[in-house]
Amino acid sequence: MAALGLLLGLGLLELGACATSPALTPEQQRELASWSGEVSRKIQSKRYFPHDPGRARPMTSGTVRVRFTVAENGGIYTPQIVSSSREPLFDAAALAIVLSSAPLPPPPAALVARGEPISLQVPITFIPPDAPRPRL
Repeated sequence: MAALGLLLGLGLLELGACATSPALTPEQQRELASWSGEVSRKIQSKRYFPHDPGRARPMTSGTVRVRFTVAENGGIYTPQIVSSSREPLFDAAALAIVLSSAPLPPPPAALVARGEPISLQVPITFIPPDAPRPRL
C-alpha cells in the first residue's frame, strides 16, 4: 500500500492516503478540512523571506513543495523537497519553515485510525517583501 496512492486536495495542502482506504464520511471530511486549515495557518505563520547579504543581486520569487509525515501527536517527520525552487536558499528555508511549525495540531481520529502514515505536501512560495502582491 503506497501512502501516496490518492491525493486529496486540502486547500494548500495535499494529503497522501492509501487508495484502498474507505471513503471518509461527510463529518470526517469536515474535520479533515478544519484540520487542514489549522495546519496551513500554522505553517504560513512561520513563513519568512530568506536573505543572503553576500549576494550581488536580490533573489526573486520561487515555490518549493515539501512532503512530510505527521505523527498522531502532531510531530513532523521526514520532511523532503518534492519540487525545488532551484534556489538553494529557498529550498533550505522551506524545510526550516516546515520543521519550525512542529508540533502541528493532532490529526483527526479518522486519519489516525487508518493506521497508515499521514503524509502531507505543502507548497511554500517566497515573494520578496517589496514585490507587488497579486490581486485576488
